[in-house]
Amino acid sequence: MADIIYLNGDWITSEDAKVSVFDRGFLFADGVYEVIPVYQRRPFLLELHIQRLQRSAEAIGITFIEANYWYQLVDELIDRNNYDNGLVYIQLTFGADSQRSHLPTQPLSPTIYASMSSLHVHWDTPIPVKVAVLEDIRWQRCDIKSISLLGNIMLKREAAKLGAFEPLLHRHGRITEGASCNYFMVKNGHLYTPPADHLILAGITRTWVIQLAKSLAIEVHEEPMNVNELQHVDEVFLTSSSREVQPVGQIDDIIVGNGQCGAITAQIAEAFHASKRHLIQE
Repeated sequence: MADIIYLNGDWITSEDAKVSVFDRGFLFADGVYEVIPVYQRRPFLLELHIQRLQRSAEAIGITFIEANYWYQLVDELIDRNNYDNGLVYIQLTFGADSQRSHLPTQPLSPTIYASMSSLHVHWDTPIPVKVAVLEDIRWQRCDIKSISLLGNIMLKREAAKLGAFEPLLHRHGRITEGASCNYFMVKNGHLYTPPADHLILAGITRTWVIQLAKSLAIEVHEEPMNVNELQHVDEVFLTSSSREVQPVGQIDDIIVGNGQCGAITAQIAEAFHASKRHLIQE
């Protein structure tokens, strides 16, 4: 059975979906997106995701649609598809013009697309992975969740060549984030993560993990960190909507701690699982 997607007011199968070749998202990556996890047909942290979608849209000049529109869209998308656990993908572009032009030649209506895919939900703490330190080559507005992901993809490919699960990016030594995740470091029982400025996309999972850590009486520091400090941290983990809390056991040739999942990482992962169970049981 084909997935049902939403495209500009219509509910259609994925095979029937068509977008103009003059859509600015297709030609210029002139758009933004959001990814929302769904557990047992319930969207997780939906309000925070929609707020970030609004911030991204407004940052590039797209007039945003009221939040209730998106809440209803997500609910109906879940109802129309057969995934108990999944990822909702929403993409919003400036729309289709009559020709290719760097600046729109006429007033445009945004192109709104939404779909859903399956998600494997785990309830354990994943096996630690290796990451690779790479120079952050992306643009300067990483706080906007842009559909222009060429730099991210190039960095993911480079990390994969090095046998790494994800890159750990830096700008002139200052740690930023991954190609599709945020990073946390543990040192002397305290949690550290780069600040939510224009150099990173502050993930919704990042925001939630900070709240969970504080509820566990773990002191959190949002401050710049240098790659030289990685040799002295006790634990490292990364976060994203699809991977939740993922321990890191190795950074290039550096073994983090003993290479296993650290105690604080495990504590935060379990608190994250507890928040999923709470959502499902509501």
